[in-house]
Amino acid sequence: MSGTRNKSVALFSRAGIGSVWTGALIAALMLGIFATIAWIQGSLDMFLNGEAGLWEYREARIGILVAVLAGFLPGARQLLAEGAQRDFDALRGQIDLTPSAVERFCLLDTRSIQLAGCAGLAIVPLTALAIDRDPGLYLQSEYWNGEQIFSWLVGGWVTWNLGILIYSTLSFSNRFSELAAHLRRLDLFDLQALSPFSRHGLRSALVWLVLASTITLNAVDVAWFATTGVFALLLGASALMLPVRGIHERLREAKRAELERVDAAIRGNGDALSESAIRERASDVSLSDLLAYRDFIISVREWPFDAPAIRRFGLYLAIPLTSWLGGALVERLLFAALD
Repeated sequence: MSGTRNKSVALFSRAGIGSVWTGALIAALMLGIFATIAWIQGSLDMFLNGEAGLWEYREARIGILVAVLAGFLPGARQLLAEGAQRDFDALRGQIDLTPSAVERFCLLDTRSIQLAGCAGLAIVPLTALAIDRDPGLYLQSEYWNGEQIFSWLVGGWVTWNLGILIYSTLSFSNRFSELAAHLRRLDLFDLQALSPFSRHGLRSALVWLVLASTITLNAVDVAWFATTGVFALLLGASALMLPVRGIHERLREAKRAELERVDAAIRGNGDALSESAIRERASDVSLSDLLAYRDFIISVREWPFDAPAIRRFGLYLAIPLTSWLGGALVERLLFAALD
């Protein structure tokens, strides 16, 4: 199977540019191009003179949104790829994989990337119809001004990267889930060693929650906004949980096996703790020790998310919720002004 790392990741990494700056630079370039087009058409003067507000002018909203997403999505792809590599490297000492499997772990299949990008292009006409709702509009010559052409062309770039981001998110998530099967053993006394799994899930979820926040720029188109917002939230939830499925099953199995050993030891089986985590102390433990140890095993969490990780996800979740509330407020103010 041929594989590739994100070409933009390789390009910007060689240049020493991080994922955040990658997205910011591309977005700034796209916004500059859009502002130039608006200036040539006279739309920019309309805003500067106060003849129209930004939220009232649909072409401006959509143009700014696609310009921002044109930078955000490649940066998000780079962030995911770099983070996946760091999290995988943090687990290297705990796993048994062949050298070739190690080398391929963060490589994505070239053909799958291309297919994902092509599938993403289908979102362009679907988005246009969701916003305009009139196919006949695209047959009118006055529709195709510079701002519309910008939105369609850059929108194609956006949805191409969106398709690849979806593929990258699901691919890396499944790989981390499957990686749990290659862990040599689980130490129920030290779940901190499993934090790379939760870190990858949190980072992936953050990408989609920020995306859900970004689309608030076009919250005025309520049907489109609600559909894309729910889609981004669902992918965020999947991105959080998919990478930890495998390790969740391993933890459940480890707890079940250890409880069976302890229960057997409580019933008087002298050899029951031969494979237990406390096997070296097996000869010294009393019944009360076994009962206390059994309570400890029951209390061990079955997910790799500790309290700080849960709090962090709560803060991440507040990002789109806050922006959506702000978008709803802007929408109500706009409608009130137009009535």
